[in-house]
Amino acid sequence: MKKRLRLISIAFSISFAVMAALCLFALRQFSTLIDYSDQVDHTYQVISQIYLIENMLQEVDVNERGFMITRDSSYLNELFVINSKILPQTKELSALLENDRVQSRILTQLRSVLVERRDNIVANINYIDSAKTSALSPYFLKGQEATKVSSKYMDDLRKNEGSDLARKFENKMYYQQITFNTIRYLLTIFAGITIVLFLLMMRELKRRIIFQDELQNKISDLKRSHEELEQIAYAVSHDLQEPLRKIQIFSNRLLFVKKDAIDNESRTTLERINTSAARMQELIGDLMNLTSLVREESEEEVNLNTAIQIVTEDLDERIKEKGATIQIELLPTITGHSRQLQLLFKSILDNAIKFSREDTRPVVSIRYDRVSADELSNTFPEVTDQLFEKITIADNGIGFENKFINKMFRIFQSLHNKESGYSGKGIGLAICQRVMVNHSGYILAHGHPDVGATFILYFPASKS
Repeated sequence: MKKRLRLISIAFSISFAVMAALCLFALRQFSTLIDYSDQVDHTYQVISQIYLIENMLQEVDVNERGFMITRDSSYLNELFVINSKILPQTKELSALLENDRVQSRILTQLRSVLVERRDNIVANINYIDSAKTSALSPYFLKGQEATKVSSKYMDDLRKNEGSDLARKFENKMYYQQITFNTIRYLLTIFAGITIVLFLLMMRELKRRIIFQDELQNKISDLKRSHEELEQIAYAVSHDLQEPLRKIQIFSNRLLFVKKDAIDNESRTTLERINTSAARMQELIGDLMNLTSLVREESEEEVNLNTAIQIVTEDLDERIKEKGATIQIELLPTITGHSRQLQLLFKSILDNAIKFSREDTRPVVSIRYDRVSADELSNTFPEVTDQLFEKITIADNGIGFENKFINKMFRIFQSLHNKESGYSGKGIGLAICQRVMVNHSGYILAHGHPDVGATFILYFPASKS
């Protein structure tokens, strides 16, 4: 499944990269298309301005001739109005051609000719008003020559703009076609990738649904098997306890009834039978405690001070027998299972007393602190953004080698052999591990031979 998800992720990443590249390419082409469209529009504006100036010159010429023929002042008024607009119009054209050096130079020459034409018109009108002859004014002839030169300059401007227009229009159509094709390909690829990814996701979803159903069935089977094993363990433990009790009863009875008739070897054998039966009963009790930890129990607010007090009262005889000292700081209240927490502390304290050094009185210290997840980041990197109630239980017993840490929390794994003189059943720390899992917590341990052992419990702190 992880491989399929990885393939889907790779396919999605590649498709996203292709889509992004095509989008960037399309944007670039579209931007270029806009630039050429603006250039084409600019050229059209320039040509329009040239035609407008040319039309104004023609109207000036018509009104000048009309006044010369008819002496009608209406022609003269129109003449001066139009003549006053020509040079301002060339300024607008100059603003459009400011980035074109060739066209700007031609426009400058055109403006000088238009100024000359304007002066000729004024001089011609004054000459007509003052002259007594009907002969053509020399200023009129000069004005006509200036008009021809102006027409030539405007033809040059129009011709240059026309050649640029053809090139710009061709580029515009080229990039317009490229942009259209790019968008079309983009939509086609996008549709294809979307369909493929949709089919892959639907296929993966169907597989997940099937896997989920299978997982649910296996969970149901596992739960049923677990309940059956729990019933078997409960039945076996009760069935085993009865014959053990009878063994103890009959061996004790035999010791009592035949106390004067049996020899020392037989007495020793019966005592060993009693000791083994008692040890077997303790082992069965621990197994029952371990199997009971998998049952679902309702959570409650548990004061750890109260839980420790109950445990120390239960271990009171052993504490007095060993002369042990238990130092307890003020502990917090957590959300959990009271019975399980008592089993947890009982297992740890029982080990601290049991595995004490012969020449040293046991001293057990229980400390409390609230810490962040940083303390667990090296051992449990998945733990982040969490506060923990840290309970540290340290003793001055025989300790252990740290290389056995992973082994010590397994069931029936004891770090001390029978010849060492320490009787361990290998279940106590497995119970501790199970209790911490049930409380979504963590347990760590470290020790030093002949110095002592330290167990650290991390309970998730309440968000309140």
